[in-house]
Amino acid sequence: MEDFAYLPTTETIHSTNIYKLARKLGYSKIEELYDFADREPDKFWPYVVDDCNINFEKKFSKVMDTSSGVPFTRWFVGGSISAEYNCVGRWKNSRSVAIKWEDESGKTGQVNFRELDSAVGKISGSLLSLGITKGDRVGIFMPLSKEAVEAMYSIIRIGAVAVPVFSGYAEEAVGKRVDDAGIKYLFVSSHYSRKGKLIDMLHTISGFSDLTVIATGITEESDRMLSFERLLKEGNYVPSMPMDSEDPFIMLYTSGTTGKPKGTVHVHGGSFINIVKEVKYYLDTTPQDTVFWITDLGWMMGPWYILGSHALGASIFVYSGAVDYPSKDRIPDMIARHGITILGLSPTYVRMLKHSNYSRPFEGIRVFASSGEPWDEEGWMYLFRDLGGSQVPIANISGGTDIIGCFLASTPAIPLRPRCLYRGLGMNASVFDENGQEVYDKVAYLVAKKPSPSFTRGLWKQNDKYIEAYWSKFENVWFHGDWATMSRDGYFYILGRADDVIKVAGKRVGPNEVEDAVMRVKGVRESACVGIPDDIKGESIVVFYMGDKSEDIVNGVMKEIERSLGRSFSPKKVIWVSSLPRTRSGKIMRRLVRSAYLHLPPGDINNLENPEALEEISGTGTSD
Repeated sequence: MEDFAYLPTTETIHSTNIYKLARKLGYSKIEELYDFADREPDKFWPYVVDDCNINFEKKFSKVMDTSSGVPFTRWFVGGSISAEYNCVGRWKNSRSVAIKWEDESGKTGQVNFRELDSAVGKISGSLLSLGITKGDRVGIFMPLSKEAVEAMYSIIRIGAVAVPVFSGYAEEAVGKRVDDAGIKYLFVSSHYSRKGKLIDMLHTISGFSDLTVIATGITEESDRMLSFERLLKEGNYVPSMPMDSEDPFIMLYTSGTTGKPKGTVHVHGGSFINIVKEVKYYLDTTPQDTVFWITDLGWMMGPWYILGSHALGASIFVYSGAVDYPSKDRIPDMIARHGITILGLSPTYVRMLKHSNYSRPFEGIRVFASSGEPWDEEGWMYLFRDLGGSQVPIANISGGTDIIGCFLASTPAIPLRPRCLYRGLGMNASVFDENGQEVYDKVAYLVAKKPSPSFTRGLWKQNDKYIEAYWSKFENVWFHGDWATMSRDGYFYILGRADDVIKVAGKRVGPNEVEDAVMRVKGVRESACVGIPDDIKGESIVVFYMGDKSEDIVNGVMKEIERSLGRSFSPKKVIWVSSLPRTRSGKIMRRLVRSAYLHLPPGDINNLENPEALEEISGTGTSD
C-alpha cells in the first residue's frame, strides 16, 4: 500500500453511499458491487433507481432493449418519468436551500426548493403560452447563475429540450448551435461581470434574426425581446409533466476537429438516472451537502452537478465570475461564506495556485472532485497535501459530453494513488489494443464493453457520424477516443486523446505521460507536448512549456523525459511560450498547438479562450 496517498479508514468506507449500496445488495466488498454492476446491468440499474429514490410516474416494463442494435439500446422501456420533477417538483414543499449564489461583485443570495419550484412552474407556464411544446429545443446563453438554473428546469418541466450554450462563446459559435438545433427561443443574461469587466451578452447575439430572446435585466420589451422577470412574475404555474423514459430533455454540444459542432442527445430516463448515480456514489453526496463545480452551464459538468445534487436533495452553489478575482482567495472565501462541502475543479486551476505558491487550505471541503483533463502527479499531490491537508479524497472522474457522465471515477471509498481513476460503476470500462483484445498495464484504447443508460441517443442530425465516431472501431463496443492504461486491481490512468497519441520509431506514448515528466522540472508551470512528422522516426516530440524562461529548464526537461521514459522519447525541441491555447474550462488544446506549429488549418477554434496563443506558437514553428 506504499504507493497510495489516500487510505480511507474502515469507518470512512462504511459511511459512504457506495458501500451502503454494496451492503444493501449483500456484498461485503465494494469490488463485488462493481463486478455485479458490469455483469448484470438489467438487475443492477433497478437497484440504483431504488437506492437513489428516483420517481417514475409509471414503472418501466423492461430495463434495456437492444432489439434495434447495441448502439441504439433503449433503457427503462415503457417508463414515464420527469428529470425535472425528480430535481424540483418533488421538493416543492421543502424549505431546504436549493441554490446558493454569488456574483463577482460579492452580492449573494439563496433560494429554497419551494421558491425554486414556484419560479420554475411560472416560467414554464409562460413558455407554454408562447407556444413552446414537447420536443422543441430552447437555448440558454447564460453564465452559471440562479436564473440559468431556473431557465433550464422550466424548459425540461414542459417536455421541451434544454440546449445550454457556453457563456463565453462569440456570435459565430452561438449562431452555429442555434441554427443546428433549430432554436427559436433563447434565454440570455443581458450582462454579467468577469474579472471586473462587463460582458454584454445581448450584443453577442444582436445580429440574430428569426429568434426570440428571453433576457434578464431589460427594461423595454419588443416582439423579439421578452423580459425574463416578467415571464417569471406573470406566468401561470404549471406542474411537472412526465415524459417517456426515452424522450430527450437536454442537448449538449461537443466540438471535434472540424467546424461543425456535434449535438449529443440525452433522455429523461437513462441519462438522468446515470447522472444521479454518479453524483451520489462518486462524490458521496448527501442532502446535507452544498456542491459547487467550477464550470459553465454550457459544459457537461454544469447540468451534471446541478441535476445530480438536486435529485438527492442537496444544495448547489453557483458563481458566474472569475476564480481569481479580485484575488486567489476567491474560491476559499466562497467556500467559507456558503458552507461548500464538495468542490469540483480542474487540474489547470490547481496548477495556477501551485505556481503562485498559494498555501491556504480549502477548509470545509470533505470531497474534492476533478474532471476535464489528465492530472500531473505534482498538481494532484499539491491539491491533496497543501489544499486538502492530506485528508480530503479527490474524486477524479473522466467521461464526456457524449455520455453525460463518466466511464471512470475514483471515490472516497477506495485508496487513491496520485492521478488515479477507478472503473466506473456499471459502465463496463476497459482498455483494448488495436486487435480488440483486453490488455493490462499497457497503453491502449479506452472502451466500454457494454452499453450504458447515459450514452447519447445518436448525434443530432448526424447519426451516420454517431456510428462512425463511437461504434465502428470494435463491433458493439463503444470506442471513447481516449488513450489509457488499466491495472488488474481496477485502476486506470488517462493519457490523452487517442488522436493526440505520439508514435516515435514505432513506440506509442500518450502526451500526458510526457507532460507528467515535464511538470516535475522546477520552474515549469504548464506544458503541452505534440508529435510532428519525422522522416526517420515517423514522429518526433516537441514540448511547449510555460514558466521560467531559461536554458537550464530546457535541459532539465530533456533530461527528465529521458530519465522517465527513455532516450528514444527525447524531444526534438523544448520551446518556451507565454501561453498555451485553452478553453475557458481549462483544457489545453493540443491539436491546435500542433496545427499552429506546423502552420496547418486550425479547424474549429470556437471553444478557445486565448486565440493569441496560436500566433505565438506559429511564430516558433515550421511548415515542413
